[in-house]
Amino acid sequence: MKTRTILLALSIIFFAACNRPYDTVFSTYKDGSPKLVFTVIDQKADKVIRIGEKQYYENGKLQYEKHFKDDKPTGIWKYYHDNGQTFASGEFDGNTPDGSNWQLFDRNGNSFYSGDFDSMIVLDYTADHRPLSVAYCKDGEEMHFRFNDNYTVNAKGLVRNGKKEGKWEFFYATGQKMLEAIYNAGLENGSYNSYRENGVPYFLGLYINGKRAGVWEFYDEAGNLAGKQDFDKH
Repeated sequence: MKTRTILLALSIIFFAACNRPYDTVFSTYKDGSPKLVFTVIDQKADKVIRIGEKQYYENGKLQYEKHFKDDKPTGIWKYYHDNGQTFASGEFDGNTPDGSNWQLFDRNGNSFYSGDFDSMIVLDYTADHRPLSVAYCKDGEEMHFRFNDNYTVNAKGLVRNGKKEGKWEFFYATGQKMLEAIYNAGLENGSYNSYRENGVPYFLGLYINGKRAGVWEFYDEAGNLAGKQDFDKH
């Protein structure tokens, strides 16, 4: 009887040890530091189950952390800026495959959008469930933001009645402005200026009611005027 009790106790300890979560490095950077890490538990028949996932920046800061149950998203997922501040957090359960109660923050830890709004909607997600574009809504107007892979802003502008309105700005992942355009009821209608990643312009132009108009200026990589084209002449 005593032997059976000891064996039962050992089997319970062994089973608990087998179900204890542990981290395993899936991929690394060139210097050997971890990039992608899975949190797993061992089960019978040599089966390993993923219950968590973490990815790191090259500087060692955590880029995101996720949780899984039966290989489905669960719990609170968080994405981080490369300075350690939270970029986004969302709640996952069986009824919300893309998450709910999303909150977004800037690099200083403040709520991402400081304007007045009634609600925030995630419009698109990346393949790994990260918010790709969002809209802050109030009184029929929506302030739209789209994000680069490094969580910097890729595009931002106002949408009114489902159409772009006013100034829209587009950015490189570095934060440098890529394009600035003016819209009216969804059509380009005003200045339309494009820039290289170092800030030197590609071209400076004008749209009227969705069509190029007036004299456009084109620049070389050094910022010298390389040519002009008058779109009012046919």
